[in-house]
Amino acid sequence: MILKQQARKIIDETVAPTSRTEKIGLVKSYGRVLAEDVISDIDIPPFNRVTMDGYAVVSSDGPGEYKVAEDVPAGKLPEVSLKSGEVTKIMTGAPLPAGADAVIQVEKTGGFVDVGQIAQINEDVGAGKNFCPKGEDIRKGDLALEPGIVIRPPEVAVLASLGYDPVAVYKLPTIAIVATGDELVEPAEKPERGQIRNSNGFSTFSQVMAMGIEPVALGIARDNDKSLREKIEEGSKYDFLFISGGISAGDRDFVPKIVKETGYELLFHKVKIKPGKPVMFGATKDYHYVFGVPGNPVSSMVIFELFIKPAIRRFSRLPAYDGMMARATLKSEFIRKNDSRDEYVPVALKWDGSQFIASQVAYHGSGHFAAMTRADGLMYIPAGVKEIPAGGSIEVRFFDETQVSMR
Repeated sequence: MILKQQARKIIDETVAPTSRTEKIGLVKSYGRVLAEDVISDIDIPPFNRVTMDGYAVVSSDGPGEYKVAEDVPAGKLPEVSLKSGEVTKIMTGAPLPAGADAVIQVEKTGGFVDVGQIAQINEDVGAGKNFCPKGEDIRKGDLALEPGIVIRPPEVAVLASLGYDPVAVYKLPTIAIVATGDELVEPAEKPERGQIRNSNGFSTFSQVMAMGIEPVALGIARDNDKSLREKIEEGSKYDFLFISGGISAGDRDFVPKIVKETGYELLFHKVKIKPGKPVMFGATKDYHYVFGVPGNPVSSMVIFELFIKPAIRRFSRLPAYDGMMARATLKSEFIRKNDSRDEYVPVALKWDGSQFIASQVAYHGSGHFAAMTRADGLMYIPAGVKEIPAGGSIEVRFFDETQVSMR
């Protein structure tokens, strides 16, 4: 059995960032990792762009009355080169006319008047005010974005401005999910005596979907060599294979043996955490990866957050990220008998105006998945800690989709 930190180190050293790329439409690029140099083919802005509604002026003229030479809305090119003693009525986004060196906002004038009429300028304005010079943001020929950055809305704006549609990004991993067990039936089926519905496969599926990846559900493998081998061999064609159940030390837990015979090298099997101790991780020589997670639903969810999500992010070239965490004050005392492992316990959170208050939810072990529906995150209890008093400070790992109560 190894420590959580050792398991993470093995994963980080084993999972290779993908080199596969693809071109996708810009509208689908959010959250993806850029895979090409983005070189500007134009200046941005491509002209001296006005940033206020008002009048374009020759700043040295100062306050006074001036004839309106032209009206330039956004999208129209100025036709008149401005001379001293004149102003141009102008709107945000329009090009600054030649001869003008500033814009005074309309609020500092007598208001808008038509072309040929006299405008009242009430205040001085400094040269260079209220417009963005041509190329101020990006110059033609500049390297605007480099490969490896995560595309967010600001990057989408740059890509759109520079005409990168479609855009090259790194491919997302292919992921297969297998649930194991003779006792399992699919959610649409009514369980007979001794049977349960396949909840783990679907919760893992949704956790992967939350990362922007659509996995493939390979269904249920039965607890026999033939069924397990067929599913695992099929799953080995994917970048990642996630197997739920069948990895402990029971007489019918065949998964580790078949995984090794399929070509994976098992790099660890059992980590010193609760829940999720039997977690398994392996890899092939040609960069395919397998995770085996316990059949208990809470264990499966915790293992995904601690180990599987970081592995997917590393493969996808996303920045390392260990989840959203915060300090909280524990509402009531926590006591445990065995302090030999790091432990994660579901808690509900409430913001009291200055801090998070964490309350333990009714929880009876790693098979109690309904407890997770009442929780906002997981309280972390390090190995060696048996008690946390009421009012004690704790670390909470949020669920990504947390909606914390503000009541």
